[in-house]
Amino acid sequence: CTSLALTSLPDGITSIGNETFYNCASLALTSLPSGVTSIGNQTFYNCAKLALTSLPSGITSIDYRAFSGCTNLALTSLPEGLTSIENSAFDACTNLALTSLPSGVTSIGLAAFRNCTKLALTSLPEGITSIGSNAFEGCTNLALTSLPSGLTKIDVRTFDMCKSLALTSLPSGLKSIDLYAFQGCTGLTEITFEGTPNSIDSNAFSNCTNLTTIRVPWAEGEVPGAPWGATNASLIYSYTPETT
Repeated sequence: CTSLALTSLPDGITSIGNETFYNCASLALTSLPSGVTSIGNQTFYNCAKLALTSLPSGITSIDYRAFSGCTNLALTSLPEGLTSIENSAFDACTNLALTSLPSGVTSIGLAAFRNCTKLALTSLPEGITSIGSNAFEGCTNLALTSLPSGLTKIDVRTFDMCKSLALTSLPSGLKSIDLYAFQGCTGLTEITFEGTPNSIDSNAFSNCTNLTTIRVPWAEGEVPGAPWGATNASLIYSYTPETT
């Protein structure tokens, strides 16, 4: 359906099924019917001219590859009732300029926002407990200053090449940091671990060239692989934050 050039859909629609507009490169919708509560897997996959600026308020989940490759998608917010963003939901949506996510979101799937170069989040909802591999890979404007306290794992390449990432600490409940989790995050200058993970991949902080200080609460050798790819960093072991 590469020539399908709809600019609107009938008002009575409440559900749009899997792959309905798959690869409809000329589809130029600017809005969806307000009653839509469900958008299926790959519904708008590679709809490069899709020009939505908002989504209906009843949507609670963005499913697998629902908007992947929608390079003209310019959403500035997501529905407040949203709880999950599935795998590759917004992969390569290069005009997606969200500055926040709804407070009820608890999970972000793998590659969910990969290569969303205009994504400018400074925080994530506190209730998030799961972020998949490659979730924010290549999000060069992602400017997070903290991570949710309930996060237990930072997966493979989750923040790979997020050059604006501005974290200064990692949550106490974190148990593992995987391969290239923070590769190329040149905005990182110092990191304080609030807890002791079970494992950190030896290349977790590879090419973080401006990361010069890593403070950890454990003794030297307790977590193998130091400096975990951060070749310019000095490590401060058995670190205890100063109290006033």
